[in-house]
Amino acid sequence: MKNRTDAIGWLVFAEADLQVATTAKVSKKLKYAFLMFHLQQCVEKTLKAVLVFFAIDFSKTHDLEYLFSLMTKNKITIPVKVKEAQYLGQYAVITRYPGDDIEVSKKEFTDAVKTSKTVLKWAKTIIQTKSDKLF
Repeated sequence: MKNRTDAIGWLVFAEADLQVATTAKVSKKLKYAFLMFHLQQCVEKTLKAVLVFFAIDFSKTHDLEYLFSLMTKNKITIPVKVKEAQYLGQYAVITRYPGDDIEVSKKEFTDAVKTSKTVLKWAKTIIQTKSDKLF
């Protein structure tokens, strides 16, 4: 039960990142690229929730490829649509500092939101039991 409780804690933080990304108003100063960081964080924290649920240790990292590899190594089935989120790993650092400006279109952002929601939904189906609803 502790693993489930801890995993839910990770999901709460993941959902907060998703909410920040999807409710922020894009402007000259706040661009889609910056919001992609929060989508990356949503996916990262969601993957860590699944690992915590299964009591799989992981190092402190933003590397989505590493987190997915731990799941594969531990025989956790990852749907193709969930694994597609791996590309969001590039936004863990590059969008956080000046000088590394990248352009992200509204479509790219919208697609990334859908991908992040897919990963979150997948994790929730793993972590929740049939008799309850997490959120």
